[in-house]
Amino acid sequence: MKKIIQYKDNFSSEISEKIKSAKSFIIFEYSGLDAKEMTTLRKTLFKTQSNVMVLKNNILQRALDKANIKDFGDLVGPNAIAWGNEDEMAPLKEIYNLLKDHDFLKIKGSYLENKFLDEAKTKSIAALPGRDGLYSMFLSCLTAPIRGVLYALKAVEEKKGTEQPAAAVTQETQTQ
Repeated sequence: MKKIIQYKDNFSSEISEKIKSAKSFIIFEYSGLDAKEMTTLRKTLFKTQSNVMVLKNNILQRALDKANIKDFGDLVGPNAIAWGNEDEMAPLKEIYNLLKDHDFLKIKGSYLENKFLDEAKTKSIAALPGRDGLYSMFLSCLTAPIRGVLYALKAVEEKKGTEQPAAAVTQETQTQ
């Protein structure tokens, strides 16, 4: 086997192992992004222990085939893959946030919890708030009835508080 073919085979095997070990990944068409924006994306993803890599389509296709992922079909155009090792939502959210600023980006699909998500599903899941945001929304829903009762009690107290001085004045005038 020629050296270059062996190199491509080894490289696609390496990418395949990274895809298999990742908690999630997303493939997107990056055409139109400049170097500064890609560097910013890489730095942002690196903070969450995620990575992004620009690959040739045939190497990416080989890596997906070796990982037994057939859902993406034939990849066309300049594609990049971002995968998350710790936080499964980080790559999806970062690409989604980048998509808000650049409408020319196109999501080819993603994998989350070993399930393929098309572009629409990926966007809808990426639009959800993070874990901390969901926890705060949940706690807000739990505390809303208690908060309502406390506001009602406070309103009753304030109403009685304003009536008592008036009642005390009328009682004082009646005793005199």
